[in-house]
Amino acid sequence: MLKESTELYMTSVQNHLQQLSGNNSLKKFYLIYAVSLLLGVSACAPKSSVLRAPSHTGQVSSKESKESKIAAEKVAAEKEALAKQKELEVGRSLSLLLPFKLDLISDKVVNEADVKRSALALDFYQGFELGLEEVSKNSTPFNLKVIDSKDNAYFNSTLASSEQIENSGLIIGPIYPLEIKSFGTNLTNKDKLVINPLAASPASEFGLNNLVTITPSIKSHTNGLAKRIAMEYITGDVIIIYNTSDNDSRQFLNGMLGAIKENKSNVNIISVSSLSQLNEKLSSTGSNLIVSGTTDKTQLNSMINNLSKKNIESGVSIKLYGHPLWDRFDFSNHPNFYSLQPVITTESSFKSWSSKAKIFKDSYRQKFGISPSEQSYKGYDVAVYFGTLINKYGIDNLKSKLESESFIGIYNTYNFVYNDSWGFTNESVSYKEYMHGGFQLQ
Repeated sequence: MLKESTELYMTSVQNHLQQLSGNNSLKKFYLIYAVSLLLGVSACAPKSSVLRAPSHTGQVSSKESKESKIAAEKVAAEKEALAKQKELEVGRSLSLLLPFKLDLISDKVVNEADVKRSALALDFYQGFELGLEEVSKNSTPFNLKVIDSKDNAYFNSTLASSEQIENSGLIIGPIYPLEIKSFGTNLTNKDKLVINPLAASPASEFGLNNLVTITPSIKSHTNGLAKRIAMEYITGDVIIIYNTSDNDSRQFLNGMLGAIKENKSNVNIISVSSLSQLNEKLSSTGSNLIVSGTTDKTQLNSMINNLSKKNIESGVSIKLYGHPLWDRFDFSNHPNFYSLQPVITTESSFKSWSSKAKIFKDSYRQKFGISPSEQSYKGYDVAVYFGTLINKYGIDNLKSKLESESFIGIYNTYNFVYNDSWGFTNESVSYKEYMHGGFQLQ
């Protein structure tokens, strides 16, 4: 069972938000009602008072002294019990920081633009909610606090030292780089784990050793592809790294040579920076494992045309490895592209036909009336993974278990590696191969 206290920075709101994934106006404006629920707030300001004991200057008998000692011991025991109870409550308390941006809604009149602005947060929240409900079925309920991070760096700097955060065992969010930096830098308890669920920025940019980065960075993709290339290399092959001048290529190929050799030292590997150099180094005997990181369409088209010609006319064996962003490109103008056996990395291991994906989709539609989005799946995976670990080991032991506890979710897989300077990073990537007109998950 999920115990949920949904809050927006010292305000209480109702649950069961709707997300923006529909294809028609009815679904979209149905979600306007969801955001309206977020606006139905009521201030919470608990009152407190202090009781003072009356003055007493007379002598104290032994009986009174004994009674006072017993009373003091009782008070101490009660305080200890309350402290333990609070510790248990904090261990089951999660704060979810998402940019609903409710402060941008004027006069509490919600329109379609407001819903679109909050769509990512709504989708992630609803997936997270379902995941937390699932792991809570046979355990102590979690207390979930949902806080509007507003996509505002200054607001997050003050939020980091708030009572809600202090009384939370685990923080999920914020999701944007400036928010993450501001929040993490100003967090009072540096031992409290902060989950970065969506931003793909390198964790080294934040410099927070309590940060857990879910989305693999471009460096993780470089290392993942290097591992694949090393695995497929056999004696007689040649690995050719084709460097181009665009930023994506430089970033992706930085460290590629070293990463390949780290996985397999006895490889024949060279770097080139032009098509003429590439052609000179092509082997007519073994396979040519060509690595490119360019996303410049002109350079990409020229390279594919060149390699396709070599493959068809000269019978040169080619295996092409590319940038993960190639998944967004249309290669239909290269009918023989598939013959280059293109392979790329991807953060997603999502298989829509799997039983887990189908069950989640049905549950999501039943609860929210529409299909889940990519963010919904990601939210679900985060909730299931961390909720399960907390149930299994407790919040105090969570940090020590992340590296040893891998995870295969619906949308992502997790394999965390720790660095003293920037915390835990997910190094798990999957692979896609081009076939049937598009990149397909292997």
